Amino acid sequence: MKPMFQDDFASSKQGCLLPNGIRLAYVELGDLRGTPVLLLHGFTDSARSWSLVAPCLAAGLRLIAPDLRGHGHSDKPEGCYAIPELAHDLRLFLAELGIAQAHVVGHSLGGRLAQALAERWPQIVRKIVLMSTSAVPRERAGWLWNNIVGLRDPIDPDGDFVREWCTGTVPVDEEFLIHVRRECAAVPARIWHSVYYEQTAYDPLPLLRDISAPTLIMRGEHDDIATSEHQSQMLAAIGGAKLITLPGLGHNMHWEAPDLVAGHIRSFLQQA
Repeated sequence: MKPMFQDDFASSKQGCLLPNGIRLAYVELGDLRGTPVLLLHGFTDSARSWSLVAPCLAAGLRLIAPDLRGHGHSDKPEGCYAIPELAHDLRLFLAELGIAQAHVVGHSLGGRLAQALAERWPQIVRKIVLMSTSAVPRERAGWLWNNIVGLRDPIDPDGDFVREWCTGTVPVDEEFLIHVRRECAAVPARIWHSVYYEQTAYDPLPLLRDISAPTLIMRGEHDDIATSEHQSQMLAAIGGAKLITLPGLGHNMHWEAPDLVAGHIRSFLQQA
């Protein structure tokens, strides 16, 4: 698969109307006859989050990257941004596409949704990859919380907060980041508030023992959101899980080293 042009990415999206009335936008990449892989982006990102890693991952795989409810080009209802609700959207989404079973790769918030899918509907999940994610309630304190509670529309894509939120440990392609910041800032402030707030009241840790799918946990060495302590908790709770820590990388590892990250994901998914 050739490298993707960022200016053309949004125009490649399709729409899927779910039985619950929510319409999700999504992109399909790679081999449409290959094994389905559901790619779940992080908080305030969109399917574009996977545009750098997809060309390195696509051979032989059917990559399906939706915009989560409230993000990107998907519907943005007034409420219902809890983890179980977002995960239910994705179960319905796979069913609407006629996909009985898929690998699930999730980054940050997407990793929490991958956990929820594997816990609640194990029959539809083959393997899961949990990137830069955790299974602890979010804190109502700190840099991110303090900035989110103060957000008001319109959000400035070139403001200090959005720039820092979208900045990686390793330099990332600036053309890509320009689009990421714009899409991030286009997420209404009420959705920033709601998605984060719901996670302060949700404790995923007790349910991890219900995950039976083979699991790979991936963390960047310098990730200060998904900490080494968080990874150790997940590793201990999910039977047979594997952990890979990537030196020199941060929270957005798939932006910072897409070929390296894709290699680890492919290797894990291809294992018997």
